[in-house]
Amino acid sequence: MRTVEEIVEEINLLPPQERLRLIEKVTVCGQEEKTAEEARLAALDAFLALAGRAETDYSDVASDKYKHLADIYRDTHELPETGLCR
Repeated sequence: MRTVEEIVEEINLLPPQERLRLIEKVTVCGQEEKTAEEARLAALDAFLALAGRAETDYSDVASDKYKHLADIYRDTHELPETGLCR
């Protein structure tokens, strides 16, 4: 691999129009990297903004725990004098 000094020496040998082309290409490369990083950060921000907001129609014991616990702990013994449940 060539050193930066060797590359700069070769650039100095280029005609002015070729130097301008090189500068444009190097500038575009830097912008693409910046744009990719910005896009990555924007996607991460959007993902974090949605954190904890997902919902589902699926019902499980954890989401209906009080209903299930009420069924388990309900006293089904009848009171002798009223016929009502405790």
